[in-house]
Formats: sequence, structure tokens, C-alpha cells
Amino acid sequence: MTSSIWKRVTIVGCGLVGASFALALRRAGACRRIAGWDSRPATLDEARARGIIDEVDSSFTGGGDSSSDLFYLALPVGEIIRFLQESGSRIRGGALVTDAGSTKVEICDAARACLLEGRRFIGGHPIAGSHLAGIAHARADLFENAPYVLVRNERDDEGEGAGKSFAAFEETLRLTGARVVWMTAAEHDRAMAFVSHLPQIMSSALAATINEYPDADALVNLSGTGYRDMTRLSASSWSVWRDILQTNPAPIVAALDSLTEKLKTVRDELHLQAGLQTNDLPTTGKLFAQPHRE
Repeated sequence: MTSSIWKRVTIVGCGLVGASFALALRRAGACRRIAGWDSRPATLDEARARGIIDEVDSSFTGGGDSSSDLFYLALPVGEIIRFLQESGSRIRGGALVTDAGSTKVEICDAARACLLEGRRFIGGHPIAGSHLAGIAHARADLFENAPYVLVRNERDDEGEGAGKSFAAFEETLRLTGARVVWMTAAEHDRAMAFVSHLPQIMSSALAATINEYPDADALVNLSGTGYRDMTRLSASSWSVWRDILQTNPAPIVAALDSLTEKLKTVRDELHLQAGLQTNDLPTTGKLFAQPHRE
């Protein structure tokens, strides 16, 4: 346990990530009180019943400024942007606002445009979670040993106070067990396009390829762990991934182009093999010889 870093934290969005962050804060003793807000009353009821939050932050629906000194926006990307646009003015001066969105450029742009002077913003993305969504799957150790990207808001007038707030949040993340990685918003979105967004598209495309065949059930019944591992992500929520694809199109296109070129080369070599024109599969062989990186 440690002395509290924050007097009051508001979790905006009490799903898997938001509720897990609240549980991690409580376990670390990093704040005195935890408030929550969610568009679903049943989720707020469950969060209070389970002791994930202490109270509901009603300022976003009842008017007035919230008294919290840290706001954690754990919503889909589009809803984070909408929250900043519609409710950013209800965040008190001196507070720190952060998010857990899966893309960063458009969120950081919205924060710069919507938050009033004296409200500080630091973009964030925990590289943790699951295809299983919702408060029912929340756990205090979700962020342990996981990378957590932070993106500093590029303002010229941040000053010493902002620096202290950023340092306090970085320390908070370390208390949750996360591994903090500082990046620019553009660097983050490019990296995620390759190691997160591209795997999701591949998984969904593979599942769709099998599902379009009349004997899809029979094919799946013959599958092993490889197919199940490859298609696990296809169960992810479209409402979440729609926003990700819409807010990071150019980097995702670049990642898809790179993968598509390799798949096209393999297809062309196999076409030649099927036509008995060659027994050589040089590029395909190189792909199978790639080192495994974790």
C-alpha cells in the first residue's frame, strides 16, 4: 500500500478496462475515493455492489463541475471523442484527463480542441484486455506486466503543474504493474496498426472465409488449436473496432498493403506449383523461416 496520489478519481466507462483500472487503483491504495459514470445504469449498479466504485459521478448528467482530480475515459474511441466534446467543460480546473482508447491521434486532437485552459490531458492506451468485454471480466491485475502507452499533449503552455500531474499518473500506472512506454500519437497509431489492428482484421477475415462455405461447421469440427487461436479475436465487438478503423485508416492501409503483398507472392508461387511449372517456392519458404518474436 502507498499514500494516496489522487483525492478522487472518476472512471468514465465501467466496462472491462475502466473497472479493472478502478480495482487496480484500489488495490494499490493510489486514491481516496473512486467515482464512476456509465451510460448503462445497470453497470453502475454492479460497480457499486462489487465495491469497484464508491459513488456515481452525476455531474455529467445533473450539471455542475465534477470534483475529481483524475478522469479516466475508458470508452470506445468515438465515445471518448464525443465525451470530450460534450462534457469536457464540466471537468474542473487543475484536473488531469486521460483515456484508454486504442487510437491516439484523433483523441489527442479532440482533447486539445475541447478541454478548457487549466485542464491537462495525457493520452493513454493499456495494451491489455480481452475479447471478453464488460465489467463481469474486470480484474485488478489486468495491467500487470503489460505495456501502457502514454502520449503527452503537445502544448507549449503545460508548465510545471502539468509535468507534476504527468509524473503522478506515470507513478500510478507503475503501481498497477504496467510498463510505461512514451510515444507520440502518430508513432502509437502506426505501431498499433501492425501489431493490433492488422491481427484483428486477419482473424475476422479468416473466420468470414470459413463461414461463407456451406460446410463451415464440418470444417470447424476438424480444426485444431491453430484455427481457434487465429480466429479468437473475431469475437471482438464491431462497435469498438468500427471506431478504431475509422480513426486510423492510413496506418492500417499501410499494414494491409505490406501483408497483402506477401500473401499475393505466396499465391502466385502456389499457382505456378499447381500448374507444374516449377517446384520452387522461394518467398514462401522465407516466410516460414521467419523468427518468432514475443
